[in-house]
Amino acid sequence: MQTIDLTRVIPAPIDIVFDEYTDHERLSDLPMAISSKVTTPGRTEKNGLGAVRRLNAAAIQLQEEITRFERPTLMEYRITWSFPKARHDLGRVEFTEVPGGTQVRWKTVFSVNLAGGRLDPVFKAMFTVVFKTVLHQVEKRSVARAAREGK
Repeated sequence: MQTIDLTRVIPAPIDIVFDEYTDHERLSDLPMAISSKVTTPGRTEKNGLGAVRRLNAAAIQLQEEITRFERPTLMEYRITWSFPKARHDLGRVEFTEVPGGTQVRWKTVFSVNLAGGRLDPVFKAMFTVVFKTVLHQVEKRSVARAAREGK
């Protein structure tokens, strides 16, 4: 199993950062993504608890379900289907107010069922780059929105 554990401080209010991160369809803004759709809306809000999102990034495809959603401090998800096939034990994103903005901690634990797991370090490196890119995009959108809203 591989663990990715990233932390980034985004200079914007927690409610904005949470909203921008949990806007699942914005994942399609990433250069490596072809599409990202919410295929099943959440129980109380589109991107919330119970939502199912489908991400197509050509060689990698994922379907994830939001399993915990505590606005604006926590979102957890699990991969329910993937190509290539993967085992996913944890997907957790925590949001904490800190001086100067919002700290985002994103942790995932996974293994990809290819070559007996020998390629897991390669997938870890690749997913680390993807996660950093996602957080960079969330930061850009959050800072721009906070400026527009005067926050």
